[in-house]
Amino acid sequence: MMKKNCPNNEKGVVLIIVIIVIAILSTLVVDFVYSTHIDYEITINNVRDIRSKYIAKSGVNVVKAALISNDLEELAGQVSNFTSISANDSQGNWSLSVSSFPVGEGFVSITVNDERSKININALVNQSTNQVDFQVLTELVELFRYLEVDDGEADIFIPSLINWLDHDVQNTQNDQDPRGATASYYSTLQNPYRIKDGPLDSLDEIKLIQGMSQDFFNSVEPYLTIYPRTKQISFSTASKPVIIAALKAAQVSAIEEQGENNTDDLKDEVAEEIADEIISERAEDSIITRSETRRIVIDVDSTIRISAGLSGVVLNNGKSDIFSVNATGFTDNVDSTSRTVEAILLKTVDTQGRAARSTVIKVVSWKER
Repeated sequence: MMKKNCPNNEKGVVLIIVIIVIAILSTLVVDFVYSTHIDYEITINNVRDIRSKYIAKSGVNVVKAALISNDLEELAGQVSNFTSISANDSQGNWSLSVSSFPVGEGFVSITVNDERSKININALVNQSTNQVDFQVLTELVELFRYLEVDDGEADIFIPSLINWLDHDVQNTQNDQDPRGATASYYSTLQNPYRIKDGPLDSLDEIKLIQGMSQDFFNSVEPYLTIYPRTKQISFSTASKPVIIAALKAAQVSAIEEQGENNTDDLKDEVAEEIADEIISERAEDSIITRSETRRIVIDVDSTIRISAGLSGVVLNNGKSDIFSVNATGFTDNVDSTSRTVEAILLKTVDTQGRAARSTVIKVVSWKER
């Protein structure tokens, strides 16, 4: 029996079908390989991201552990021999930086700044009494003058800051400075918002206050803080502009009615000389106490009468209790992924437990990015 041959057209159809099937399968294979590669890359990136986040967190934990048993001001000198640098330039700008500290399969870079080295603008208005603190007010005026901030902006911002911070308290006035912006000003803006009538939650918030431009903010941001609620400044870490502003503020009383406010006694050149001497001395002794500040003032000019006022503006023992930490974690590879943790740490003493008084580090603020 003879085999029946397939017509040529049937062979052509089969060939086309085979080619189509092969093309479809090839497309599916390529798509599968591509999808698998993408999923792999996503997984690797997620792993790197999570790893860098925990490396950054570990950097903050390293700082917390160090603060338990050390004063940060003295710690800077102890560790500067291997991985850390304590920056203390001609302006006395102080910070503690640790770069490329190895952690697991990556490394972390840490920067610690003392929030007591800055002027606390939340202390400008007492939240209990609603009274303006004239020492803090003088610090701001003198700081802005030293930094050569535009007088017009400063003259608007400071009264507006007072009105932003003050609030309704019995027997006191809200929006108490008539020169500053009040609630009605912010409500009539093109994009209106409410006046705070309370303490600042972040330093960036001052950008909302009338008189504060971006250039103004960039000039003053390194010297201002919202922590802690008290106003005393650590001269162990404060920069030259802040020290000068605090020395000027020591000439006035915190409450207007309690004394004569005379800011002419301490001349600019003398205040600058005292600040330079403080910065010079702490290169040898990292802790500058209030009593040592008084001694330096007398050594420079014994006729200056600011000794009593220093109690209001200078931290007594020169050892800070609140710090900002910026820790950036990196994975150890060419295309290193990074994550950053920004934290505010408060060093305090636990008096609640039955055991002996112990140092405790509390997290005041925590941001991840």
